[in-house]
Amino acid sequence: MAKTPPELQEALHRFEQDVQDLAAAARAAVLDVVGPCFEQIFPIQRLVSVLYSTTEKRMKDNICLLVIYRDHVNLMFPRGVDLNDPNGLLEGSGKAMRHVKLRMLGDLDKPGVRQLIVQAKKRQGLGRPAERLRKTRTSVKSKTAGSVGPAWPRLF
Repeated sequence: MAKTPPELQEALHRFEQDVQDLAAAARAAVLDVVGPCFEQIFPIQRLVSVLYSTTEKRMKDNICLLVIYRDHVNLMFPRGVDLNDPNGLLEGSGKAMRHVKLRMLGDLDKPGVRQLIVQAKKRQGLGRPAERLRKTRTSVKSKTAGSVGPAWPRLF
C-alpha cells in the first residue's frame, strides 16, 4: 500500500480512524491503477477532497477524485456518465459526474471498481505531463487571502 503523505494524514485527523483507513486504502487503490500523477488535497470545512490528474491542470486533466465524508468515501469520476459500468456501481444523476460510495474497506474489492479507474485513466482528452513523473506529486490547496471574506463589515 502506498504510504499516506503527511499532508493528507493531517487533513484526515478530523475523521474517525475507520474513515482514515478507508481513505488511505482508496488512495492506494487509485495510485496502484493510475501510477505517478498529480495529487491535490483540498481540506474543505467538513470534508476533504483529493484530486488525481495527469498534469498540473488538475481540473481539465482530472482522472478521478476522492471525497472523504464523516462516515464514507466517494470515489468520483468527472466524466463518469461516459464509463462502461456493467456491475452497476456508479451512482449519481448529474450531467457528467458519477461516484462509487465506499463505506468499508471491502467495497474497494468489489468487481468493477478498479476497472472504472482504468477506464477513467484512458479517457480521451487527458493531457500528458511535460516530463515523465517518477512519483506522485502531492500538494495542498490552501485558502488564499481573498477567500477569507469581504473587507467591509458584515451588517446582518
